[in-house]
Amino acid sequence: MISVMLVDDHAIIREGMKVLLASDPEISIIGEAGSVKQAVANMDLIRASNVLVLDMFLETESSGLGLLKQLLHEERHPAILIVSMFTNAALVRQCLGLGAKGYVTKGDASGYLAKAIHTVSQGNTFISPTILASVMLEEPPSQEDQALELLTHREQDILELLGKGYTTRRMCEQLGISTSTVGTHMENLKYKLHLQDKNSLIRFAIKREEEREQKKRLFSTYR
Repeated sequence: MISVMLVDDHAIIREGMKVLLASDPEISIIGEAGSVKQAVANMDLIRASNVLVLDMFLETESSGLGLLKQLLHEERHPAILIVSMFTNAALVRQCLGLGAKGYVTKGDASGYLAKAIHTVSQGNTFISPTILASVMLEEPPSQEDQALELLTHREQDILELLGKGYTTRRMCEQLGISTSTVGTHMENLKYKLHLQDKNSLIRFAIKREEEREQKKRLFSTYR
């Protein structure tokens, strides 16, 4: 059973969410609040919940973002799912960057709320399909992204295999090249990516591969 706490300053929205979620036998609404003050007063319920459904901007007192920041300093806090009327990609990225596990819009099809709750309760990320593409694609390229654009196809192959844990020998077998050629590509990678040594390159490759897999899981959620 997934226990859920609702925080939204519009009673009609909270009632609507309860009606939508009532048909899911695996979801239980254990509490609700119409303001940050009420939410803080019910902190025990929030700690006991698996998922907190939180409006990003509450009309009274401080915003939902302020409550989000406060909760993340708690030793135990639920997965936080933002529900908002706003669809701006930068705001979505801000919420996720602060620690929210998901973001759905109030204009989404009704079934997405329950799906989002199930997803974030399992430790995964859920982004509304209506804004997913803009969130993933609109962000300006970073210096890292610009450096990656300079890589040759073979250097990209080496970086991907490094991220997957391949040894130099396995890379040679996979790509049909010599160890010296692999070494040359790795030196070029360190130079282009501004990395000091092989260990730094391996850590970078592993991190990039993990991010790639996370994006795959994110997109597969909507198939």
